Amino acid sequence: MVLIVTLIILTVLSVFSQAENSLVSSGLNTVSRGLFQISAAATASADSATKEELRAEVEALKKENAALREQLSDYIDTKAENEKLWKYYELKKQNPSYKIAPANVIRRDANDDFYSFTLDVGTSVGVAVNAPVITDNGLVGWVCQADAATCKVKTILSPDTKASVQDKQTGDSGVLSGSVTLSDQNLTGMNKLAENHQIKPGDMVVTSGTGGVYPAGLAVGEVQSIAFNKYDASRYAVIKPYEDVRQITAAAVITEFEQKGQVVKSNAK
Repeated sequence: MVLIVTLIILTVLSVFSQAENSLVSSGLNTVSRGLFQISAAATASADSATKEELRAEVEALKKENAALREQLSDYIDTKAENEKLWKYYELKKQNPSYKIAPANVIRRDANDDFYSFTLDVGTSVGVAVNAPVITDNGLVGWVCQADAATCKVKTILSPDTKASVQDKQTGDSGVLSGSVTLSDQNLTGMNKLAENHQIKPGDMVVTSGTGGVYPAGLAVGEVQSIAFNKYDASRYAVIKPYEDVRQITAAAVITEFEQKGQVVKSNAK
């Protein structure tokens, strides 16, 4: 600012001096040019310093934004993990012996009529073959293969499933196993019913715990109807699972429970 004011004064003096003394005018012009050059150099230097400062600030902001993005990503992952765990809070509260590994579905077998899927947890967190697989709505399948990081799950719609179950209201027992005719409707069957069973539509079906493969009391589904097997005339109950097994995107594996591996005597009929 001082340089600018000085230049203005010198310029005015130069104008007035031209008429009186060309020598003075020439001197003033020389001084003016020098001051202009000094001013321009100072301005360029200031601009250069400002650009460097701005570059430094931009780089600092980039680093800060990267750090914030990483923190946000960690927060989102932690929040998602907490939400998955919270789904099973009541189940864990009622069954303190349970160890649960929440997971996401990362792959489905398009050629499987019974909607098997692969989860992103494996033996590194305690997952083993035959471990029960659940959602917050109940039992959906079991682990048929496992490696360190993943596991494949066969669903309760599959005929390969053989889970001991019982009617919550009547105590009637049976074996949960799917079939081709039921799976596309998200239905499965409760087979090997006694002739004098008391099961009726609307009843709740849960795991019985016999055999030590599945813990007792896991919700499975609701009785939809009673039917006859056309091959051997035996009765079975058509069960509608509480979870749409065909649409599962997340689940959890029960890696430990109190009576795992123990053959438990059933109190069912």
